[in-house]
This record gives sequence, C-alpha cells and structure tokens, in this order.
Amino acid sequence: MPPRPLILVLLCAAASGDDLFLKTGGPAFAKEVMVVREEGGKVFYLDKSLKERTFEKSMIGRIETKRCDVHEFSERSAAAADADAVAELAKWAEKRKFGKEAVHGLWERALALDPDHAQSNTVLGRVRHEGEWMTPEEKAARIAAAEEAAQLAKGLVRWKDQWVTPEEKAHLEKGLIKHEGKWRTEAEVKEAQGFVQYEGKWVKRDELEVLQLIGPARQETGLGNELQLQQTEHYAIMGDLAPAEMVQLGEAMEKLWLEWIRVFPDAEKSDILRGKHRLYAFRKSGPYQRLVRERYRRQKETEKWSDRFAQEEEARMNLRLRETSFWDVQPHPESAHVQMPDPFEGLKAHCVHFGANILASRYARTRFPTWWLNEGIAYYFELRVTGAIQTFNTNVGGGGYANAGGLETGQNDPWLDATKWQELLAGLVRTNRDPPLEQMKGKDLFSSKNKLAVPDLAKALSVVTFLVQDDAKKFAAFFADAKEGSGQPVEREVAAFLKHYGNYGAVEEAWRKYALNGFRMVR
Repeated sequence: MPPRPLILVLLCAAASGDDLFLKTGGPAFAKEVMVVREEGGKVFYLDKSLKERTFEKSMIGRIETKRCDVHEFSERSAAAADADAVAELAKWAEKRKFGKEAVHGLWERALALDPDHAQSNTVLGRVRHEGEWMTPEEKAARIAAAEEAAQLAKGLVRWKDQWVTPEEKAHLEKGLIKHEGKWRTEAEVKEAQGFVQYEGKWVKRDELEVLQLIGPARQETGLGNELQLQQTEHYAIMGDLAPAEMVQLGEAMEKLWLEWIRVFPDAEKSDILRGKHRLYAFRKSGPYQRLVRERYRRQKETEKWSDRFAQEEEARMNLRLRETSFWDVQPHPESAHVQMPDPFEGLKAHCVHFGANILASRYARTRFPTWWLNEGIAYYFELRVTGAIQTFNTNVGGGGYANAGGLETGQNDPWLDATKWQELLAGLVRTNRDPPLEQMKGKDLFSSKNKLAVPDLAKALSVVTFLVQDDAKKFAAFFADAKEGSGQPVEREVAAFLKHYGNYGAVEEAWRKYALNGFRMVR
C-alpha cells in the first residue's frame, strides 16, 4: 500500500492572506501568511511550508489582511477531489515555491486517491514492474526472490554473492579456486599464472629479479627509501626523481621501444632485452658515484681478477665517474644517468639516447656496430621520441642543456645549437668539406686521433634519418646483415653496405642531394 498522505485538506478560519507587524514598528515579520486562529494569547498562522507557526499576540501591533498564495492553496486543496486535480495543485505549488515537504505531501495524497496514477508514481520515484507500481527496493527484492527460486529449482545453493553447486560450495569453503578445470589453492593458482611471493605480495616472475635489485640499490646509492622503482613493460627505472618525472621517463622509454619495433619489427618477437633494461636516473651526482664505486668494490671482492683486468676495471670505473653516465649490455641491459645541471627534458633525452644504444647493441647480438652507425641510430630515435637532441641543444639561448652528452666541445660551439647544426652541415656539403661517410666508419668516441667530432655525429644522424625515410625495410635489412658474419664491425658493415646499397659512394651522393634540399627527401 502507498504511504498515507501528509496533507488531506486545509481548513482555515481566515478568508485571506495576512501580513503581521510588530508593535515596535518596521516591516512585516511574516508576509503573505494565513492566520488560522488566536488561542491562549498566541496567534497561529501558516506560511508556504504549510507548517503551523505561533507568535505572541501581545507583541503584534497589527495584522493587514490581503489575498495570497496560501489562501488560494487552501481553496484549491479543499476543492481537489481526485488524483488529477491534486497532481495539478502539486505542480502549481512547486511553481509558486511552496515548501518541498508540502509539495511532496500533495503527490502522496494524489497517490492515495489513485494508486495507479502514473505521474504521481513517477514523481515519487516508484517504478512499474510486472504490471504494478512499487519502490525500486521492492522491485529489487521481487527480482531477487524470483532469481533465488529459479536457482534453488536448479539445485544450486548460495555462496556469498554467487550461485554454485553444493560440491562447488564445499570446495569454496575450503578456500580453493577453480583454475583451468581444477580446484587449487590460491598459491597454486598464482604460481600457475606466473606469480611468485615477494615480501608478502604476489608479483610477476619476470619482475622478481628487478624487485630484488631495489633493496641492494638503495644501499649502494645511499638513498635508502628515497630510491623509487617505476616499472613498465620493458624498463625498470630506479631513481630519486619526482614521481611524475619517473612516470614520464617510463613513458618516454616505452615510446622508444615502439619506435624501435616500427623500424626493426622482428625485434618484438626476439626479446632483444632478455628481461628489462635497468635504468638508474639520479638528480645529482652523489648517488651515481656511490653506485659506481660500490659496484666496483663488490665485484672486486667476489670475482677473481687478474692484476691486468683489475687495472682495466679501475680505469673503466674512473671513466664512468668522469662521464657521470654509462650504459652496458652485459650481463644485462643497464644504464645510469645524472640530471644536474640539465633540466628534466635533457635527462630524458639522454636516457632515450642510451636506451637506443643498448637496443642497437642487443639487436646486433651484442656484436657492437660501428660507432657512427650506433650514434646515428641513437640520435635518430632520441629525436623521434623527445623532439630534441641533447648534443645539439647545448647552446640554445635560455633553453638549452648544460652539456653535449659528454663530448669535448668549445664554448659557444655553433654546432651545439639545434637551430644551426643543419645549416652548418649543409654549408660543409656545398663546399665539399663534410666528413666522408667511408672515413667515418673507422672512427669512435674515445680515441684521441680518430675520434668522431660533432660534425661527424651531425652527419651520422642525418644519414640514418635519410636511409630510414628512403626505405626503412632496406635499412633494417642492412643493419641486420651488419651484425652477421665474421670480422670486425667495420668489415661487417662494409659487406652489408655492398649488399644493400652498392657502396658508400652511392649513399653519399643520394644523401648530399637530400642535405642540399633542406634535409628533405628528393622524389
């Protein structure tokens, strides 16, 4: 049955609206009300809330009588004899800003007169189900009762919020889980899904090795719990950057991976990282230096080194300390970086560059390609992912990076300006003074006499960009062949060039047209 109405019919002694004024003067303290009666020294009246209110008669100076909405409401309420009339009165009262409870009471009154009155039921939030009007709760209860009867008829029983067979309930009560058609413990299911226990939590097996690194790394860097871990599908990033920067760095590295497999699609199936690239990113150099020194100390204590090998490793440690960054592929892909004094964008570009170095080396089965090719590829992907290159952003006024990626350069070197290096390189081409590609293949980043200079690196980036834009599949095939066969990197590269491009001269000639065309493809 619908609830009883709050208001049936208002009967009043007065025939008009009233304004009540105090003896002390001033505006009316009660306007457009209806005085109902005077009793026991008090005046009783109704306002638009339709609630009876009282006031001391002795304090009232005068009552001005006039017609108002409360009076009209009283007349219309007395005349409303059916649900439709009461519903019309409810809509009028709402429009005339009568109290919500008063309007609600009218809708309840209409429903009492006609329990099947559609508008009253709808306004009061009732719903129609199986030919009857009811509250949503009543509908839900009726549906639940019908479902329960149907499930019981099937021989099922309730287990928490689901219906199961009595046999299934017996297994569930023991804490078992059905997995691949068999009842197993939670631990058995997790293990079957590739999870393992780590510090009281279930983690993916391929993440365990990285998680086990974070504890020792916090000790090695001296950062303790300030060293945070941000894991993505292909990268495990450990550092003391702001949480948002750790996330952004992870996104940039995953974008690098997507760009890599766009050019080298076979890399996606070969798992060239064999796990995850471990990337350390520090705001300042202190944690980085402690990490490098502690790694050297621990390896020296646990591994049997010859005197010569120990000297080589110490020299390697000192180089890493000077460079404030390193990357390696053995025994696993790993790189470490220091942000200061660069902005975060410079650090991100540096991380992507080293990430591309690692992908190039791992793609080549750790058979290192020539330095110009490795760096050209790294610069290409750095530009694709971040929109900038650390080396060529160093001298940009007001917004450049603090260093040229570890290169030895002079102050205000124009080659380190992102707005000038292409123009400078094109100038060398026009005067036939650009570094010959065939000579670049024998240079590296470390020798004193045959070292890649910034113009060499600019050309390396430009040549790789040209080759990828010209025919990405051919470039991927060339690079794949450059890692095959015997011999040194230069010998393998020459053989691959002869196979795919004819010779260096042919590539050189096509690239020069590209450079003189504003570094745009000539079609």
